[in-house]
Amino acid sequence: MVIAALGIYTLGSCRLATNAGTLRAAAGRDQALADLDAKAGPVLVARVAHPAWDADALAASYAEGDKTRDYVARDVGLVLHSNERAMTHTELAALHDDDDARLGRAAERIRAALAEGGTFTTVLVPPWLGVAAPRAAALSDRVGIQCGEILAALGGPSGARFERARDRCLAAIDTIADRARRVKTNPVSVVVGERTIEADAIVLATGGLLGGGIAYTPPPPTRAAFTLTYEAPVDLGCDGRSLMMPGSIFGMPPEALVSLVSPASSPLIERIGILRSEPLRGIHVAGDAAADRPRTLLEAFVSGAAAGRAAARM
Repeated sequence: MVIAALGIYTLGSCRLATNAGTLRAAAGRDQALADLDAKAGPVLVARVAHPAWDADALAASYAEGDKTRDYVARDVGLVLHSNERAMTHTELAALHDDDDARLGRAAERIRAALAEGGTFTTVLVPPWLGVAAPRAAALSDRVGIQCGEILAALGGPSGARFERARDRCLAAIDTIADRARRVKTNPVSVVVGERTIEADAIVLATGGLLGGGIAYTPPPPTRAAFTLTYEAPVDLGCDGRSLMMPGSIFGMPPEALVSLVSPASSPLIERIGILRSEPLRGIHVAGDAAADRPRTLLEAFVSGAAAGRAAARM
């Protein structure tokens, strides 16, 4: 229901090309991304004049990881002006929002590259296909075969598309664009900036290490290795146990945070979060803020919906 409301994702098993040169399986995708499992056959990787894009290296890396098809890099003139070479992926993606003329030029140049010979079923392009909404389907219709982005780094166009979709969904809900500093109980309230807001329940969806809700705090040993970036009456930990103070004067060794304890577990840095015991004095936890949960977009949606329903019943 949440994913359907956002309107920019497709659920189902798929395989995506990444900007790290790898191919990864996923249970869903941003509709701007190309699903390599959807079409069998050779893949054209668009070579463009931009310093953040190396089509030849990506094609070689994809081919190394996938022996079932060919990956070929060819020149495609998607950069129209010299100043665009200094633009970020998100800025270039925004140029394709509601600009049918530019999308048409992109389709023409992709068709010209395809006409150089060979049969291709998919075209991989940089992550430039829209910010307001995914434009891969419109480009694919003009080219005649599947065209789509690769999976880019955090903070790229895919994240911007999510933010736009999220804001559209929350348009009828009061929001405050400020940082939460403190969460309290008795009564349940949150301090945002200089304002205190009382509520029946609060959902902590503040993210983990990547999202900024949890910070890595290395030595001195008078503090734990991780802390919340705001005050809240909750415990950080993993495996059902609270995070303890380091016993060494040098603190916790950083390599212990990223190494596997056992083949069945994930590194501590991927599992640290708020220990949940719902309801937690009117406080609920969702997404990467929660301990021992998968750090995926789908998990964030599922846990967020569950936490929201539980909070609404209070």
